[in-house]
Amino acid sequence: MLKYAEDKMLFINILYKNIKRTDLYLSAYCIMDNHFHLLIKTGENPNIVSKFMQRIGTAFAIEINKRHKRNGHAFQGPYKANLLKYKKDIKYVLAYIKNNPVKKGLVKKGKDYPWYKLHG
Repeated sequence: MLKYAEDKMLFINILYKNIKRTDLYLSAYCIMDNHFHLLIKTGENPNIVSKFMQRIGTAFAIEINKRHKRNGHAFQGPYKANLLKYKKDIKYVLAYIKNNPVKKGLVKKGKDYPWYKLHG
């Protein structure tokens, strides 16, 4: 769970720290209270996405469990990933990510949500 700003910031820091170790590129993210969305451009080896997700999930769970004196997984269930081959699909996913906090009534415009970022 990512209910607190400090927890969201921790997740983002772990995300950036670990993506630097790969040839993946973080195109966009949106961190919600109970889930997150990432749009990741793969490099030469798209198979490393699962290892990357495992690494950030484990690192985050260890830190969040220490912080909140609990144990177990940080997120319920495995992550879901889709390979986007077409620009129209990428545009759709970017709009979906940006509008997620709007649909939840948190902001009027996705770009105003503090835990949303689009990389140019």
